[in-house]
Amino acid sequence: MTLSTCEICGQAAHGNHFGVLSCRACAAFFRRATLNPKKKLNLNCIHGQNLEIHRNGFFSCKKCRMKRCLERGMDASKFQLDRDMISTALVPNNSQTTPKMIPQTLATFIGRPNFLIFCNTLDSSPGPCKSIVDCNHLIDRATEILKNGSWKPFSPEMNSLEKLSVGFENMRILKSTELQYISHMGKDHTLLFWEQDMLNTAEWLTNFSEFNSLPITVQLEVVKSIWQTYGRFEKLAKTAEFRRKKLFQNENLFVVGDEACLDSENTEVDVSWFTNYTWEQVAFMDCFHNDIFRLIVKEFESLNPTTTELNFMLLQICLQQAGKKLKGDVTAVTDYLQEVISDQLHDYYLHNRNMPNYSARLTKMMKVNNLMRQDLRRQTEKTKLAITFDVFSVAFTHPEMMCGN
Repeated sequence: MTLSTCEICGQAAHGNHFGVLSCRACAAFFRRATLNPKKKLNLNCIHGQNLEIHRNGFFSCKKCRMKRCLERGMDASKFQLDRDMISTALVPNNSQTTPKMIPQTLATFIGRPNFLIFCNTLDSSPGPCKSIVDCNHLIDRATEILKNGSWKPFSPEMNSLEKLSVGFENMRILKSTELQYISHMGKDHTLLFWEQDMLNTAEWLTNFSEFNSLPITVQLEVVKSIWQTYGRFEKLAKTAEFRRKKLFQNENLFVVGDEACLDSENTEVDVSWFTNYTWEQVAFMDCFHNDIFRLIVKEFESLNPTTTELNFMLLQICLQQAGKKLKGDVTAVTDYLQEVISDQLHDYYLHNRNMPNYSARLTKMMKVNNLMRQDLRRQTEKTKLAITFDVFSVAFTHPEMMCGN
């Protein structure tokens, strides 16, 4: 391989610049002289025509150098056209006459800048095509539930926290069936449990009078932002309840759906439907061996909340998550709704429980909620990390539903 020479100065060339095979130094000179009107070069000739215009690539006269550039065909209109790529550039070796190839970087190889290498999207290339999970039907069903509102004949004297508590209990009773043990967790079960969580969240909120006064579009956005939080919280509370009732003798048993549970140590997990990695490689997303996750269940067992207390805790953390994620005017709405249920919890302790001093009880409830926030934050960070490194082989028609809070 022979090293091409610059047509301007005779030194090693690095590619086509402004339409001429040249080195970067001559290309930079031509660029400064023609493309920067604020820094025009002084192009007065400093010597006669018979003098050597350059020696070993060094020009003593800028005008002569510019003349050589123009004679060889450099054209400012060809800026950035036909220039050398990093992957094909040549550099001379100081100890050898044979030039060395500059090695390709990963960014050059796949044609994407470093900060986007691991951020593959559906319309980006290269990268494998992703399977699409269509959420439209599920969203339509949730919207219909919100539009129809609550069907329960509540007493006019009941406040929203009481209605939510009664509705929550009725949902549990109506959906109560024989407990099903799952030994294999795959696509079908996962999608079923997601559907249950989404629709249960919508149905639960129809019992919230102040929430029902919001536009349907806002209601739906809140549901989309909290359904994962609702499902996770409710399942942990139910797991604790089953342990208190001695229905779960094993600390590795967890509720994962409507009357469905699994043993975290004896369940086969199929991840092939959403990733090309193995379960061992994506096990960092496993929640059942999460220390905070397990601690929440124990705190629920110790607290043993009433249905009203449980609904207050669930509402508080869901509304905080919605306000944090949706921001803007929605935050003001969720702050107002939190004030409403706080006042109603106060009335509950005073009139229903005859407990004017309930600060100790409230402290224990907030301890559980703080642990829940830590758990949600940790899971969100893991999900975002997996998205950043393109772990998932599926994409969603409504990705805002799946990206955490």
